[in-house]
Amino acid sequence: MPETKRDKKWADGESYNLYITKEFASFRKEAWKQQLGRHFLKGVSLDILDAGTGPGFFACILAEEGHNVTAIDKSEGMLACAEANAKQLGVEPRFMKMDVNNLDFEDDSFDVIVSRNVTWTLEYPEEVYTQFKRVLKPGGKLLIYDANWHSHFFDEEKMERVRAQERRHFEKYGFHEVVTDNDTNYFMDLPLSNTSRPQWDRETLGSLGFAVEIEEDTGRMVYEEWEKELYGESPLFEVCAIKQAISGDKARVQNYWQKRSASFGFCLSEEIMAEWKMRIAEHLPGGRLKVLDAGTGTGFMAAVMAELGHDVTGVDLCSRMIDRAKANTVPLGLSIRFLCTDAGELPFADGTFDVVVCRNVLWALTNPQEVLLQWRRVLKPGGILMYFDGNHYYYLYNEKDRKARDTYMAEYGNPYANDGFDYGEMEEAAKKLPLSMVSRPEWDYSVLSGLGYEIVYSKAEKPEDKQKNGDRSSTCYYSTFMVVAKK
Repeated sequence: MPETKRDKKWADGESYNLYITKEFASFRKEAWKQQLGRHFLKGVSLDILDAGTGPGFFACILAEEGHNVTAIDKSEGMLACAEANAKQLGVEPRFMKMDVNNLDFEDDSFDVIVSRNVTWTLEYPEEVYTQFKRVLKPGGKLLIYDANWHSHFFDEEKMERVRAQERRHFEKYGFHEVVTDNDTNYFMDLPLSNTSRPQWDRETLGSLGFAVEIEEDTGRMVYEEWEKELYGESPLFEVCAIKQAISGDKARVQNYWQKRSASFGFCLSEEIMAEWKMRIAEHLPGGRLKVLDAGTGTGFMAAVMAELGHDVTGVDLCSRMIDRAKANTVPLGLSIRFLCTDAGELPFADGTFDVVVCRNVLWALTNPQEVLLQWRRVLKPGGILMYFDGNHYYYLYNEKDRKARDTYMAEYGNPYANDGFDYGEMEEAAKKLPLSMVSRPEWDYSVLSGLGYEIVYSKAEKPEDKQKNGDRSSTCYYSTFMVVAKK
């Protein structure tokens, strides 16, 4: 991965380490222990990730408190300072060189993730928050400490107040601390520099399903007097976000697809690609579009959209599917952002995408109407929702589909019998899925209209039509359909 402007800026940890070593020697060390410790049960050793550890302040003080701390940073310079500080204090956090944008940990690894003054530096902060959620255990806590450090660059009146604070600071303490300059172009390029926080954090983490609490001025407990004065226009805040456990039905579905990812298909033959491009392109407006592939699986639809020249983001609840999607698309030279998050828990602002596309996703959801509303939220006005789906498990509740399935199985056998995978687990889960119980696409037409979509195209193939046309594929005993709707 090429070195970024952020990497270069934070490569040398020495200047920041001067501040950190002073913290270790001041009241701030104990103040921060109290601030963090009020979120933990006393006497319980926790698995904690310090994300973007810098010179290791959080990692060291949490290790002193008896926690099992893993601390990561992309900068070797920062990590060198952190290791020296840990040695000086006689503690042993595990330091690792790692980018917060690409956490190389298993799902549900940590009880707590802590981060200080990191989120504001991120190019894709919402993507990092999905990473944090993935590696947190259910019920785990995310503790973010940050501030609107550079909002004065976008507000001239605030800038004048900050300049006055700098002058007063120099008069009172005799040394310059400059926050109105120092690589202004870098600060102004970052997406959160002109974003109202912690409101953004509350909304983004809330959309990911976290329970979120905010403390507006944490600096009053952990700052020196000069910091309170100098940074008064950018008060330090705390975000405490708790990862909610996945419900039983959704957990069963997730578990099934995590295991299924190892055998789930991905095919980009020229013939298949051409067919899908034609099927999709005729329903899209011109130009390069921002596309969300919701429930991307192994990345097939994301790849089709990227091949059409669009800017694609793919999301999936299953981390193993995301891994497969990356492995499938990177060798093809396709630049696609993949995030591990529920198709209905989207950390994107309203009106982000021109198109939301998905294939064989809605049927597997425990809350399809809520998800359809989420997709509508992230679509721009006039944006297109396009999906392909089927009545996959309607045979569990519909006699006609059951007989059609039995007839097919009797004549052709189970098409999946020899692939070594147990599909019974999904069938059990499907019994409780709401879309297993309704006739589609009739349900879709009614619900989409009620949710504020305009259906602009649909095509359904019923079992009887497929069989008349000689279709003997594994989908011939249930309805499949395509729906295109506009916000």
